[in-house]
Amino acid sequence: MRQHILFLVAAVLMVACTPTEYKISGTIASSYNEGAKIYIKERIDREWVSVDSADILNGSFAFQGVADSARVVYLAFENKDGDRFRKPFVLENGKINIAIDSLTQMTVSGAKQNELLSAYNTQKDAFYVKANDEFQKLSAEVAADSSKAESLNKRMEEIQKEDVAADIDFALKNVNSIVGTFVFTTTFHGMSIDEKENIVSKMNDNTKAVKRVQEIMTAIETEKNTAIGQMYTDFSLLTPNGNTLALSALVGKTDYVLIDFWASWCGPCIRSFPELKAFYQKYKGSKLTIFAVSLDDNDANWQSAIESYGLDWAHVSDLKGWKSVGAALYAVNSIPATVLIAKDGRIVGRNLTVAQMDKIISE
Repeated sequence: MRQHILFLVAAVLMVACTPTEYKISGTIASSYNEGAKIYIKERIDREWVSVDSADILNGSFAFQGVADSARVVYLAFENKDGDRFRKPFVLENGKINIAIDSLTQMTVSGAKQNELLSAYNTQKDAFYVKANDEFQKLSAEVAADSSKAESLNKRMEEIQKEDVAADIDFALKNVNSIVGTFVFTTTFHGMSIDEKENIVSKMNDNTKAVKRVQEIMTAIETEKNTAIGQMYTDFSLLTPNGNTLALSALVGKTDYVLIDFWASWCGPCIRSFPELKAFYQKYKGSKLTIFAVSLDDNDANWQSAIESYGLDWAHVSDLKGWKSVGAALYAVNSIPATVLIAKDGRIVGRNLTVAQMDKIISE
């Protein structure tokens, strides 16, 4: 009887000690953010959903509420200079302390998962600073001697591989944690099929049951069907003038067809246009044509971007955003994304750099 009472007392104390709400205390070093609204946002089905909001007053902010489950969310705000801040952290019931030192630095404490995520972010930030310094140095050398351009491109490819390798290593070491799953589901697009399958093979049933993980597992199977060496998968979408254009109408007419997945709202896509246009001008005609698939959902924005940036190649879209039929058929999860198809219909490259495609076509 006495043991039973002690057990009940211990159970009550355990429940009493379990936090039933989150209390976030935060500070911001820069006075430029004073008076701004700061938000907790969650990414759900590629849409940003506001979870909570607060005002930044005297360099501080606070949130209080109830988290039905521990999950990765984002702290976000825009200051009066128009600078945007968005950093991930783990939202769970309990006390969480956040310190923002700049638009790139945020430290979070108060939960083991947040400490793990902070360690990951610190590692990535240090890597990006180092990579940017190296890029600036090599760019200066290329400006002085254009013959060094190839070495710059090669080094940038190596840096990208190092970045992906770090993500793979972290995901494998923390595969069944909230943060490990978050890192995998936000960086998997840079991994090969084998690398993704290796991480998935280490997951337990609970992790595999996560919706985004299940989507990625499905996408892996789709990607296998459109991997290098496979025959292309045909699809048809509408052109800007309302006609239907099939990929098969272009394949075989030139030595290569490049499928370019993009959108008018995609900054990296827009920044790639000058190099892509120069590449197209070099080989257009019998060598190359481009089949551009837009992930826009607004017709006016799509057509305006085509005209504004002078993209004079074939364009199609179903204006369904990330639900694009073409994107689904080729397992496209981030843009810009490309698929290079040879004259015989074989896929010879995916997400290659312009330099890599130039080498394939020229040889």
